[in-house]
Amino acid sequence: MSEEPVFVPSRWGTGRYVYNHRSPVGLALIALTSLVALGVLIGMQAESTWSESELRDAVREGVQGLEGKRHYTSLESDHGLLITEAMRESGIGPGHGVDTRQGDGGGYTVSTEDTDGEYCVRVTFTLDDQPPVVLPGAEDRPPPGPGMLAFYLSHATASKGRCP
Repeated sequence: MSEEPVFVPSRWGTGRYVYNHRSPVGLALIALTSLVALGVLIGMQAESTWSESELRDAVREGVQGLEGKRHYTSLESDHGLLITEAMRESGIGPGHGVDTRQGDGGGYTVSTEDTDGEYCVRVTFTLDDQPPVVLPGAEDRPPPGPGMLAFYLSHATASKGRCP
């Protein structure tokens, strides 16, 4: 057994102790610490990027989360943020890095820069017959205009591939 101590004072004059590379136990701790740090970094990288299956599952869960949900929006708004938020609320994947691009046909192409997969998500809205806020004394409310904010119920569908 070596008589070398496992820890020795730092040569930098900081008053801290460091592993002693001359001790077999200190050398083993240096190697073990390096391997643990490497494992943590690889794990963090894996948790911060999207996989194809995570994107697929997040899109499916996000579409289910949008089904019948009430939104205060206008029909002319960009609803890509609603899709992104629904995917984030699903809890699948890193929760960031989702790209939604509106297509000419009204659908949104959902993708990430980490994956090659793309999904076409179409969101439609119907006017909410019973909004949570009703003005006192107002029995018949006028239908909202195209750019006016109102309460709508969303309905969503998804398919694999880019939106036309």
